[in-house]
Amino acid sequence: MRALPRASFIVAVMTLLSSAAHPSAWADPPPFPDMSRYVPVNAADYEVDASTPGIHATQVVFLTPDGITCDYMTPPAAICTGNNFPSVPPATVGVNSIGTDYGLAAIGSGIPQRSSLKTLPPFHTLTVNGVICGVDDKRTTACKDSQGRGFVLSPNGSAWLPRV
Repeated sequence: MRALPRASFIVAVMTLLSSAAHPSAWADPPPFPDMSRYVPVNAADYEVDASTPGIHATQVVFLTPDGITCDYMTPPAAICTGNNFPSVPPATVGVNSIGTDYGLAAIGSGIPQRSSLKTLPPFHTLTVNGVICGVDDKRTTACKDSQGRGFVLSPNGSAWLPRV
């Protein structure tokens, strides 16, 4: 008869310890920052050659001040990749990726690092086809698309936001 209350107590303690070990599972997503006072930059300054044999192309790519690589896609979306997202453990296989149109996922490889990639300075924004990304000086990167979807990468929590 005593085994049942003891088992219930052990399950309760394990549940509490489990939730304490993963606080972000219960935390609210971080708020999307107010970037209205950030300084816009010229997207052409962040273009890199993305040509393939027979097809000339450019792509807008930037580095965050803390070394995360982000780019803009078609249809209009922003994506960041790396295993250095704040408050997110590194992917066990490949790298972490998050986009305005999808949540956090592990992918096989990240956006190629090129020596020509420019860092977006703190308190600046970069807009391409209605998709805006901005960074601050506290390791926060935020992007949102024209459909109102976005994400925040921050030491206070990183998350995909289906509605900003």
